Amino acid sequence: MAETTDPQAAPTPDNTHWGVAYLREDLQDLRLQLREDVKDLRQLNAETNKRIDETNRRIDRTNELIGSRFAWLITTMVALAGILAALIKL
Repeated sequence: MAETTDPQAAPTPDNTHWGVAYLREDLQDLRLQLREDVKDLRQLNAETNKRIDETNRRIDRTNELIGSRFAWLITTMVALAGILAALIKL
């Protein structure tokens, strides 16, 4: 009995070439998409950093305001305590 070769067992070079071409195109598409995603992430990171910087500036201004009000409060309390002590001694 003669051996028969199965035509589907071994792919022809033409099919392999097309498969490699499609894989190459897919890899290029993935690389482009990855570059776009990285660009978007960098832009988002820059925007987030701007918002964080603005929040830090607001916190600093609030701390300065609280500090100045605290100083006024302590000064007023000391002055009132002095006045009260002077009134008690009279």
